[in-house]
Amino acid sequence: MGILQRVVSMTKAAANEMLDKIENPVMMLNHYLRDLDEEIMNTERAMEQQQVQERLQQTKLNDLNEQVSYYEGKAEQAAVAAREVDARMALEAKILYQEQAEEVMRLQQLAKQAALDLELRVQTLKEEKIRLQSKRTELISRVQQTTGTTGHSSMHSLQGSSASRGFDRIEQKVMEWEAERELAKATHDQQQEQRSARVDEELKRLLKK
Repeated sequence: MGILQRVVSMTKAAANEMLDKIENPVMMLNHYLRDLDEEIMNTERAMEQQQVQERLQQTKLNDLNEQVSYYEGKAEQAAVAAREVDARMALEAKILYQEQAEEVMRLQQLAKQAALDLELRVQTLKEEKIRLQSKRTELISRVQQTTGTTGHSSMHSLQGSSASRGFDRIEQKVMEWEAERELAKATHDQQQEQRSARVDEELKRLLKK
């Protein structure tokens, strides 16, 4: 029983202060999953925006490369005709478009990498959602075994995503309830044993009369 008491004390000390005011952990689990759904939706939206940016930059890059080729041709024609001034002007234009193309290519690569990172994030969040949905089912079952309901009528405290951290806090609270239940059961059994022993003593006393 001493070990159980220590477990209760440790879990109480570690419980999040916010959870003291929560009376329905199932409601909180649903809330965390809704938050996760919103995070998935926002991440997907951001990914799609980056994909659009990548396509726009690619279109712009194609146009700039066409200009580079055009002025390269103009410079070659002017050079063949010994029109040095025209050749220099064409080459200056070509270099200007090349510099712009290099910058656009850099921005395109950034957008592409951002889209890939966000796609990976979406996949991770969706996998986490599946894991948390399974964990939600388990925690609800444990809460019901501890309290007999989907809530707790007399509870005193209840980078992966915030939903996962919330699930961990609720699981920690469920562990506290389970420890409290075991402690109460052990105390009840001890009291029952003491009561039974007193009954035996009283019975012996009566039989001696």
